[in-house]
Amino acid sequence: MMMTGIRRLGLPFALAITWFAMTPAASRSQESRPQPEEARLRAEVKTLTSPALGGRRGEGGRKTAQHLVEVFRALKLEPLFDGRYTQAIPDGAPDRIIGHNVGARLVGSDPQLRDEWIILAAHFDHLGVREGQLYPGADDNASGVAMMLEVARAMAQSPEASKRSVMFIGFDLEEIGLYGSRYFVEHSPVPLKQISLFITADMIGRSLGGVCDPYVFVMGSEHAPGLRPWINQASQQQPVKVGMLGTDILILDRSDYGPFRAREIPYLFFSTGENPTYHTPDDRPETLNYPKLEAISQVIHKLVVQAASASKVPTWIQAPENTIEEVATVRDILRSLLENRETLKIGVAQLYLMNNTVRTLEAIVERGSITSSERATMVNVARLVLIAIL
Repeated sequence: MMMTGIRRLGLPFALAITWFAMTPAASRSQESRPQPEEARLRAEVKTLTSPALGGRRGEGGRKTAQHLVEVFRALKLEPLFDGRYTQAIPDGAPDRIIGHNVGARLVGSDPQLRDEWIILAAHFDHLGVREGQLYPGADDNASGVAMMLEVARAMAQSPEASKRSVMFIGFDLEEIGLYGSRYFVEHSPVPLKQISLFITADMIGRSLGGVCDPYVFVMGSEHAPGLRPWINQASQQQPVKVGMLGTDILILDRSDYGPFRAREIPYLFFSTGENPTYHTPDDRPETLNYPKLEAISQVIHKLVVQAASASKVPTWIQAPENTIEEVATVRDILRSLLENRETLKIGVAQLYLMNNTVRTLEAIVERGSITSSERATMVNVARLVLIAIL
């Protein structure tokens, strides 16, 4: 009788029943949630880079903070800071305010887990107007802010509540030494021990050197290796390659993960890397790769949902655990740069160093393991190349 009923309803219905039976409930749940959307990301980047916001510094920074407040309020997210969406950042004297962090919260539904917090953040400040020239900061970091707001929208509008609580934060004054995130960590609205995971993104709309198109890089999993399966799962069926790197590839703490890293809070830092328009007036909205920005935003959205709903979030380990996949990623970056040697104007000495390093890394990948001294050499070469070329 069941087969007769299915024949009467037709093949599409039968296929739908089969898909439903074979698809895990968690996957169906993810697919039913609202997702970050390219059109909304594009519109938000356009707003953030408009002349009205003045390069998001000074008066433009204050207007940008107010814009974020209005977005959070429209999403009906709760204020993060004692009934306020803004956290004033003083400079020495309490009455001298130089910036504002902006934050909202989505309180978790599980009585046992709601006091644990996941943070998704992006800095919203940029370089302002210099000598009459607007610095729009589309990639740095309107791209990250648009992602953060879109994930906030998707989670606020989801019919399924998260078990843990989530903060959405726009940090101010990142460009002058991570001032906003440093102040937040020193004056957190919740005890730092209750922050299970910090995720941030800075420049996720272009590509490293303008040539490493498929890649977005994520750093931080070396201190919480249990996050790696989540990253791999979140990036499945997305048109981006997620390259997991150790944070020490960067010489300094280059973005707002730094203060959280110093407090040994698990973190993930997403970036597509510096491109030729970095910190120039040419960092305009029309230069971004919006399908790529959408894909990265969806990966991060899935990670936040996973972290907010999992029974346990991976914890911090002191000694970083690096992988052979990192070696393959560095090798592929160098290959991409070499393939574009003329565009990047790579010198003879740099070519020699890069070609030798690629051959060494190929042998290491084939061997399947890397020694600590080999990795130290790889990191030093990567730093030299990035400084010299970018």
